[in-house]
Amino acid sequence: MVARTERSRRGSRATVAIVAAMSFAGARAAPTSIGSEGFTVPPFKCFGTSAVLKYDMTVVASDLSGITWNPETETLFAVNNGDRIIYELTYPNTLVKSYDVATTSADLEGISAMGTRKFAFTTENPATVYTATLNADGTVTNNVTIKAGLPSGSAAGNNLGFEGVVYMPGDKFYTVQEANPSKIWSHPLTAGGDYTALTGDLKLAFPQIASVGGMTRGGDATDELFLVVKNYNATGRGGEVYNGQKSIWRYNITSGTFTERFGGEVCTMGQPEGLTFWKNATSGKIMMLVVGETNEARVYQADPTCTDALNTTSELMSTCAKVKVSESNCERTKAEGGCPWTRCDKDLTTHTKICTDDTPGVTDCTEAECMQKCNSSAFSGSNVGQTCTHWAYDVAEKECYIFAGCTNAKFDLDYTTYTMQDKTCERTIEDYPLGCEQRRCDKDISTHNKICTDDTPGTTDCTLAECKAKCQQHTDFTCTTYAYDVAEKECYLFETCENEKHDDDYSTYVLIDPTCGKNKTAGGCNQRRCDKDLTTHEKVCVDDTPAQQCSEAMCEYKCANHTFTSINSEAYCTHWAYDVADKECYVFYGCTGEKYDDDYTLYTQSYGERLALRAAGAPTPPPPPATPPKSAAGLHRLFVTAFIALAALLVA
Repeated sequence: MVARTERSRRGSRATVAIVAAMSFAGARAAPTSIGSEGFTVPPFKCFGTSAVLKYDMTVVASDLSGITWNPETETLFAVNNGDRIIYELTYPNTLVKSYDVATTSADLEGISAMGTRKFAFTTENPATVYTATLNADGTVTNNVTIKAGLPSGSAAGNNLGFEGVVYMPGDKFYTVQEANPSKIWSHPLTAGGDYTALTGDLKLAFPQIASVGGMTRGGDATDELFLVVKNYNATGRGGEVYNGQKSIWRYNITSGTFTERFGGEVCTMGQPEGLTFWKNATSGKIMMLVVGETNEARVYQADPTCTDALNTTSELMSTCAKVKVSESNCERTKAEGGCPWTRCDKDLTTHTKICTDDTPGVTDCTEAECMQKCNSSAFSGSNVGQTCTHWAYDVAEKECYIFAGCTNAKFDLDYTTYTMQDKTCERTIEDYPLGCEQRRCDKDISTHNKICTDDTPGTTDCTLAECKAKCQQHTDFTCTTYAYDVAEKECYLFETCENEKHDDDYSTYVLIDPTCGKNKTAGGCNQRRCDKDLTTHEKVCVDDTPAQQCSEAMCEYKCANHTFTSINSEAYCTHWAYDVADKECYVFYGCTGEKYDDDYTLYTQSYGERLALRAAGAPTPPPPPATPPKSAAGLHRLFVTAFIALAALLVA
């Protein structure tokens, strides 16, 4: 494998303590070997409804894209695709050794143990399978390229190549493409052969599958593969459609069918990418570990004697709960600067135009007066009695609207819209050390646990940092929000935050701000992008050729010049996302379902910024890099040529 300039390291989440009463070390049986591990994966129902451990695998600094269990060393081997490093670790999170397996391509994705410290790897661009030995001293030897590229006409789309590889002992390799098409291939164990399509495009046979994140085998079974499907559209047993789901799918090679799927904690992962199974040498339980970027880890365990049948999990465990997508309306107060150049849709929102420019000095009002009219809910006509939640002010005409709710907030050249109170706390402790003060989610309707109390000071209470860590590690449900009482040192954890309201004692925090509100000047939101399946967008720069790539400044400028005319003449680009490694660019109208993306940084762009960028004109493209001589011989020729020219001048 040939070294390449290291790709910039992605950010990683803060290290958290791993707290788990799970037996693993200690007296154990002799290590087993690949293909003789003494188990097959039981039906998914046997793994229960709750993860036994949820943590950040901080040994892998970021970009955790694949994992495999090696029974001969009784260690895990995890892939970091950004740095192209493989980490050997003892479960759950103790580093043994790291291996630099820099290849001819970035995007190292999948890994599969082959025995005697030999492993198969796969890269995404181009779709390639390698094998190598990861020696105990940290060296990498016996590098072999099994196959690079796919058959003509089957090349993977951009950044959509091999996401997983499986070594099936004594048989063949199996690989899976991420998307366009999502497809399973097989290949002989020796180099020189060709891929055989095990399936067609999975999306054609199983329309709900949109993209695949990884693949593994299940112990000693030779006719099963397990896919990490990171985006699919499910139909619930009541006929409901759930978009953007994530889960594990069991595939039977012999019959060519999927026999069951498993959601659970996989549903709530940012981007699941890898999966492995092993038998706990002490407890005898079958362990299932799912990992994803940046370094999320979810662990389930099953009793191997379980007699449950395939495909008997509950609907909630096979099909994730329907994800709530927040409306992209204005939730910024006067203190937060409001939402410039926007106004709630008058045709859809109850409102009163409370101030007009009909008679200056009489019917108009100041901005402070406009806010006060909303504060007193001064609706007129049939709207009397409504409660004002938003107000919009035109500073030039001194006109004012008050609204009960705010449906379809959209561009308006003249107005700035404000909310009286931001009803949802979206503050992280990193950006706001005090969080949302005197606020807490409604305990009566929000799933929650009170995890720290003042019953026994020094024992049952906790610090704010410990409250956050407990939220990150919670297994009863996926904690998104935590509230802390600094006086009593008490802590609540919440799955969702319904009906957030005033509380004298608590400050509320979110683990991740679900909506990016940072422009270029503020640095944007790293590793985030709007959901392409839910948000109007266009990919305006791609890495297919250098001519189709663009700089970050050009990406920002393209947003400033983009209008989504299929919607309306004022549907201006509001967000843009840039991949600095591949020099790719997306522009968006609104930003629905914003979520983790390891490659992109997301930025907002206001109408004022749009005008300023357009006035400044297109950024100057960077000069092409100078082309140096290609070899020492080239340098020698250059020196000789210069010497002859100098000698000629001296003679003359």
